[in-house]
Amino acid sequence: MTPVTRLIAPLLATGLLASAGANAQTTLKIATLVPEGTDWMARMREGVAEIEERTEGRVSFKIYGGGVQGNNAQVQRKMRVGQLHGGVFTSGGLRAFSDDAELYGLPRVFRDYDEVAYVREHMDQTLYRRLDEAGYVTFGFAGGGFAYLVSNAPVASREDMKDVRMWIPDGDKVAQLATEALGVSPVALPVTDVLTGLQTELIDTVMGPPVGVIVLQWHTVMSHITDLPLAYIYAGMLIDKRPWGRIAPEDQAVVREVMTAIYEGFDAQGIADDKAAMTALLDQGLEQVSVPDDELAAWEILFDEANREAGEAGTFDIELYRTLECHLSVHRGEAEAGSCGQDSG
Repeated sequence: MTPVTRLIAPLLATGLLASAGANAQTTLKIATLVPEGTDWMARMREGVAEIEERTEGRVSFKIYGGGVQGNNAQVQRKMRVGQLHGGVFTSGGLRAFSDDAELYGLPRVFRDYDEVAYVREHMDQTLYRRLDEAGYVTFGFAGGGFAYLVSNAPVASREDMKDVRMWIPDGDKVAQLATEALGVSPVALPVTDVLTGLQTELIDTVMGPPVGVIVLQWHTVMSHITDLPLAYIYAGMLIDKRPWGRIAPEDQAVVREVMTAIYEGFDAQGIADDKAAMTALLDQGLEQVSVPDDELAAWEILFDEANREAGEAGTFDIELYRTLECHLSVHRGEAEAGSCGQDSG
């Protein structure tokens, strides 16, 4: 080999390896609790097919639906060791990857969808950036409606709550503080165990969005729903940046384009689906229970105290929570526009 050849060979090899890496096939293994046969799964599979076609097979997805890969904690562990590359998580599950990702889901932060839209317009990018800094790619949040109390007996006051056996997600500190604020000793379970818990009477009360209550079949063993939106529920797909980094930039752009559009569609459809699911629950016989105004006022105070206690304990960034409160004050006409300054992200 001549001296010139010896100099050129490594450069050629580097170029060939770079080209081979850019054209390598990557299959992203993604887990979700959403069952097969749902509109969500159908739309995801359409998107996956589009990505595979547009990247000429260089990027494909294998989606495991219906919780076959386990609960949130199990999926997270599998992501950590590379058995899975990503998952779809609701707000409570997202906080395992970034503490602040659960911020929108704190109890009674939002009163209605107008407030949700206003705050998200100002703060979504901050939460996405924090997930990115934690090592995960996301394509946006999709709102899943507001969570309500669904129970086997009427629940309209703190007195009613004294004897309830209420489920909270396993490891959810915010939910624990919120339920304890109402005088409830919660029962922590993975979401995959909730239906069994209801059927065996280990628990008799859950908090969930109407869509989730139907999809997960909880409504089949429940009789009442309290007419008070307690927490905004949303979900996002997270992909570990390590396998993501093996995808060529131009193919990453395709995945981002397709998945972001899908999640924007899910988000836009969320409100309509939430209302339709509530109607379906009532049509199937669940009795709606109203919370008296004086009782609601007491709940608001207790939830606010619980949220602040969680933030001050380091469960999430308390300064970011204050920024959220500031945006709400502006939207409600209690503060001037522009008074919130820059977020703490």
